[in-house]
Amino acid sequence: MTDPQTIAHQFLDALVANDAAKLEAVLTDDAGLLMARCDSGIVQRPRHRAVQTLLEESARWSDAVVHLHSLIADGERVAVEFRIQATENARYVEHNRSAFLTLKDARVEFVNLYCPAPLPSARRTGWIAPAGMSDDEINRLFETFQFTFDAYEWFPPNASGALSMAHLRFGSGDAHPGSNGVGGTRWSEAEADARIEELLKYHHARNIGFAWFVGDYDTPADLSARLEQHGFALAGDQAMMGRVDLEHLDIPINPQIEIELLDGSDDDALEATLQIIARGFNMTEHQVNERRPGFMERLKDAKRREDDIEYLARLDGKPVAEAHLVLRAGIAYLAGAVTLPEYRGKKIYSTLLRRRLEDARARGYHVAAIHAEPMSRRVVSRYGFKEYARVRVYGWMPVMDMQVIKSLVPDE
Repeated sequence: MTDPQTIAHQFLDALVANDAAKLEAVLTDDAGLLMARCDSGIVQRPRHRAVQTLLEESARWSDAVVHLHSLIADGERVAVEFRIQATENARYVEHNRSAFLTLKDARVEFVNLYCPAPLPSARRTGWIAPAGMSDDEINRLFETFQFTFDAYEWFPPNASGALSMAHLRFGSGDAHPGSNGVGGTRWSEAEADARIEELLKYHHARNIGFAWFVGDYDTPADLSARLEQHGFALAGDQAMMGRVDLEHLDIPINPQIEIELLDGSDDDALEATLQIIARGFNMTEHQVNERRPGFMERLKDAKRREDDIEYLARLDGKPVAEAHLVLRAGIAYLAGAVTLPEYRGKKIYSTLLRRRLEDARARGYHVAAIHAEPMSRRVVSRYGFKEYARVRVYGWMPVMDMQVIKSLVPDE
């Protein structure tokens, strides 16, 4: 007799393959389907009607992949939690779903399928962006990187966020506007002002500030002007820059710099790295204390370190700089680098830049990206990076302080 877990895998394979024969093989002749969608409920019986409904949905996805989160079998009942990722209406999305299967005679007799609304995604597991992508393809790929975070894998202490096809909200809830953010807006002109007011009320009720990131693909087109009308102040902009060839890295290094790949085993090294980040981004002691638990937890997790890599640079044994590399969405993302002010001008940044690109190349990556603020923009442009887009950064606080707002995009 086929075991329940195998039957569940056969059902998922047939669903994603959009294959009528496979679905008919795994479902009983009199199989029923109850599909609870975000906007409606659908019931179908017998098998040919259930199969037709499932095929109509999966036909929208030409590049679907499925990822199994969990599977629990108890006799003739199987609970499956899974995610389908695919391109839909010109956006890469994910459908996080749960299915409860009732089995009979080694097949599925009843499917109870829960289908919440899709979410934007960039978690292309195992996929690496090819070197020959066009500028437009690269620009769109960079824009989706904000959707790579995966709460199924891990989320830090004090985390707070909300994600939909309409916008992204994230943060720790700390009062500083650099600790909270909004981006990825896809709103109509008619609804935009009300949506902005909703987010202002959310943060005002908690007495916290936040940053708003406005990219080329955000809508409505006049979002920046609307934010200014609602009291936001422009902090500056970040250039979305990329390099599409990681061979021949003609980037100077300082051979006296020792680079340590943090593996979570040395608490002193972790704390030194956190303190460097704190100085580089002008964090308050409260912010550092808020960030410390998540920072430590992330770097002590061996699985997360596979694609979320932290570097510590030392000069004469003293910690002087840090850098971060994230390998997701098919690209090598340079997530940040800080050199202590008193050690600048010693090729420490370029040494860390080259090391990260070398590590990415060694893992098969062809494309690197960075959100470059004015200082790093000037540096990376000398080393094969070109600008693809600008992201405008706005800030808001319950009591506006322009010195704090401007610190969101440092220029030194």
